[in-house]
Amino acid sequence: MSYIVILAGWLVALAIFLGFIVLLRYIHYRESMGLLKHGFNPHVLHKRRRSSGILRAGLITMMVGLSLTVGLYPVSFLLPTEVDAAPFHLGPWLLPGLIPLGVGMALTISYYLEQNSLAHDEEERADRKVLSLEDHREKERRSTSD
Repeated sequence: MSYIVILAGWLVALAIFLGFIVLLRYIHYRESMGLLKHGFNPHVLHKRRRSSGILRAGLITMMVGLSLTVGLYPVSFLLPTEVDAAPFHLGPWLLPGLIPLGVGMALTISYYLEQNSLAHDEEERADRKVLSLEDHREKERRSTSD
């Protein structure tokens, strides 16, 4: 009986999680349609927001990794000398901190590398402004009346 309750609990949690993802996708869709209606290009705005999110995630992950590495470093002083034969007391107990430190560094570096390509893309897209439906119809009326 308890397995059924545990399984039901996991299924409810999964349903809530997936429902939240569907809600976020719907909100993103409505936001993009609203921006298009008013003549803005949603891809440029979402790309900026995404890149700042990458920087934030990279810095948070890097700081968690650094704090874990610093926190786990004294473990080497508690081990016997046979186990801790590596120079500078480095060993596999530092991996839980070094892995997120490396991932955070990679995310932070990718943010700064992406900034160069983003500036180039913005110059190209500046000429291709998305028009609202009313502006597009007005532009067509002007071209047909000329």
